[in-house]
Amino acid sequence: MNLQPVLLAAWLSMLSACALPPEKPALPPPESGLGVAAVSAELARVAALGPEQRRRELAALDGERRLDDARRFQLAALLEREEGVEAFERALKSLAAIDDANPRARAVIDLLKRGLRARIELRQQSAQAQLLQEKLDQIKALEKSLQQHSAPVRTP
Repeated sequence: MNLQPVLLAAWLSMLSACALPPEKPALPPPESGLGVAAVSAELARVAALGPEQRRRELAALDGERRLDDARRFQLAALLEREEGVEAFERALKSLAAIDDANPRARAVIDLLKRGLRARIELRQQSAQAQLLQEKLDQIKALEKSLQQHSAPVRTP
């Protein structure tokens, strides 16, 4: 019998035992703070709520003293569904207070902020347009009144 293949196999098995195990692929670090999945799920959940449910949740969040980032986002999402500049401004303040969000969630939060700012600007412009329309109507009425007074009186 030839002893060389047996010695070679034994030698290789000892060397393989000393070798380092292959590196495992690095897993992405767990998301810290507010994640994009949580933000998306919360937006979808709030969109599905009825007006009465939103009011109840908003009242519950208003009653809390300290809010974490997830609660702040929940408050902002609820306020975004309200109709009023004050609610939009409160939502912006709530979103500005969120500091622990991953970059993807931060992008969604920034989009929500831009949308809220655009809605505030739209409301302000609509109010200004309404005021200008009222002034225009007053000017037209005054012009008509002046034309009626300055018309010569016809005698029969």
